[in-house]
Amino acid sequence: MTRHAKEKSPVKANTHVKQASPENITPTGENTDAQIQQALILAQARLKALFEYMQNGVVILRPEQNGSDFIIVDMNRAAERIEKIKRDRAIGKSVLKVLPGLEEFGLLDVFRTVWRTGKPVDYPVTRYKDDRLEGWRDHFVYRLPSGELVTVYSDETRRKQAEEEMHKSHALFRAVVESVPDCIFIQDASLRFTYVNPAVEKLLGRPASEILGQTAEDIYGEEAGRTIRQWDRRVLQGQSLEEEHTRPVDGVYLTFHDIRVPLRNHTNEVVGICGIARNITERKRLSWDMQECAEDYRSEAMREVVNKAFFASTTDSIILLQGESGSGKDYLARWIHDHSRRVDGPFFALNCAAISPELAESELFGHEHGAFTGARGKKKGLLELAEGGTLLLNEIGELSLAMQSKLLTFLDTRSYLRVGGNKSIRVDARLIAATHRNLETEVQTGRFLPALFYRLNVFPIVVPPLRQRVEDIPIIARSLLKKLTVEMQLPGIREISSEDLEALARYHWPGNIRELRNVLERSLMLSQDGDFRVALSTGEDASGHEWTMRIGFPTDGTLKKMSDLVTESLCREALRRCKGNRKAAARLLGISRDSMHRHIRRFGIVSDDRTTL
Repeated sequence: MTRHAKEKSPVKANTHVKQASPENITPTGENTDAQIQQALILAQARLKALFEYMQNGVVILRPEQNGSDFIIVDMNRAAERIEKIKRDRAIGKSVLKVLPGLEEFGLLDVFRTVWRTGKPVDYPVTRYKDDRLEGWRDHFVYRLPSGELVTVYSDETRRKQAEEEMHKSHALFRAVVESVPDCIFIQDASLRFTYVNPAVEKLLGRPASEILGQTAEDIYGEEAGRTIRQWDRRVLQGQSLEEEHTRPVDGVYLTFHDIRVPLRNHTNEVVGICGIARNITERKRLSWDMQECAEDYRSEAMREVVNKAFFASTTDSIILLQGESGSGKDYLARWIHDHSRRVDGPFFALNCAAISPELAESELFGHEHGAFTGARGKKKGLLELAEGGTLLLNEIGELSLAMQSKLLTFLDTRSYLRVGGNKSIRVDARLIAATHRNLETEVQTGRFLPALFYRLNVFPIVVPPLRQRVEDIPIIARSLLKKLTVEMQLPGIREISSEDLEALARYHWPGNIRELRNVLERSLMLSQDGDFRVALSTGEDASGHEWTMRIGFPTDGTLKKMSDLVTESLCREALRRCKGNRKAAARLLGISRDSMHRHIRRFGIVSDDRTTL
């Protein structure tokens, strides 16, 4: 018995009832009642979980009174959330009482149609208030074999509101960019145009369909396109550029003020470029028309200066401009830039004497966020902004020794670090330095680095003071009058009489061209309603022993500024009468020699032989 029992025990184990599921139920009739019951329970549990946890709202309705009303049989959790009502308060009640808005949107008619025809209907429901979308639902209604209705729906209000706002924003964007005269375009990461506004179509003389998908080489030609591609590659690396460039459009060279910024996606990855270009050709042409040529100058000294400047414009070498304050060094620097191959690039100027030593480094080289107190964002320095163009460092002799050292490093390596930065930045900018000081003397006294002086003194140009080239006053005065006429918006250019030209030639001009401009501007102001006459601030006998100076009440100045103006003029006149002898000039003014020396350095007074007094 023991042996037989051991043999039958496995058989009893195999007769154990398997766990039933809908997949295990067979149509052969071999299923037990327990298996069928268990499978039904499992199927119901699956359907219940699907019903409860699906994201769409589901409401089951039973028709009443021949379809005139519908009673809520059941609803899932999503429907509770959307309708903001608990199911135990809704089940067994009329849908019109629980959800009264359904009839307003025509859903009750949809329920009746589906109940009568048996055909499912997809029906969107919208609600607006003051032209603003307040609700959007999409209902799918169908009939069960039992005659009950099921409506499955989702609340799409937020998504539709976002879509409408996006459409409004897009329409506003198009209205702005399509109405401005500036050329606006977008390029993808392969630098092909994906959008251009009507201004671009007008400029190029072709529709957008012929521009989209093209590259800069296709539009502007191989040479200009290659240069543009170099800028665009820098923008794709994350830089924002603002420059002036000249490029051919249908064979005509036009100058544009270009702004290019990177376009980024939601992960901050650069995916394209947005550019704005303004045609400034006419403004540039006006600037060129107002410039005089070397042949127009009568003095041999100025003809030599302009010839040197023209030679300097043909190279990218460093230029050192020297001369008295107000003699026109900044004007000459601009002239060199406008006649160089960098004319389509930017021109920036920094007056080193007008900025504190603490801010000079940030102004020239830029700074990173948090580099110092008040540095709340990243800032590009003038060197970086002058990329492809020219930077004038006026009064370079006023820089501190520390700044001179950093500038020397840049000139040797053509790279630098922003203040607080650790990334080396390389720029292609031409440097022109200008000063009223004698840098050789500054080197000897230890106020200027010898290495920087030798680095700057590649091609020096000395600008003579106006008193040494009085024969140039007619051409300079006419040029200044043209500019002042434009700036003051006067109806026509005034002519200077021969008598006034003679008076201007007799004056010794301690303030050089800057003073001449002031005299002409004052004269235009005083003669707007009458004949134009030059109003000098000195007596008629400008070369005699009598010296006077007329000063009006300082409406837009200060007492200190007016006092400084008088002090500077008296020092210059005393030095002129004493032929540069500081001791004699100090005695003439009744001040000490040290006081005279301080005034000379403060006002940048230099002698006729171009050395500091």
